[in-house]
Amino acid sequence: MKNPKKKILVVDDSEMVRNFHSYIIKMFGYEVETAENGIVALEKLLSDEYQLLVTDINMPKMDGYELIKNVQEHGIAIKVIIISTEDEYESKLMGTEQDNRIQMVKPTDPEKLVRTIKMLLQG
Repeated sequence: MKNPKKKILVVDDSEMVRNFHSYIIKMFGYEVETAENGIVALEKLLSDEYQLLVTDINMPKMDGYELIKNVQEHGIAIKVIIISTEDEYESKLMGTEQDNRIQMVKPTDPEKLVRTIKMLLQG
């Protein structure tokens, strides 16, 4: 029996970035959905099951920091890749669980992104 596809949620306020990441990730056989901000992403995470969250930090309505805090407060167990410019990623997430979280710098190298996804979702 074939394994079900791993489902990934890509969150970024830039449609171009969402489409770019989705395209790369889909090429490797993953199912991808997108959200343009943290509010839309949280709604999706609460209504469906995802194995990985790929999120930007700087977004309107609900930024990546608030999204990650809300995910933890709702008890959603999910691995996270934070993609941001170097100066966006600060110590705002200190004191939060970091075991399932990896930070990558924009612009993201597609090969490194896919390698990181495969590493997080293995097994």
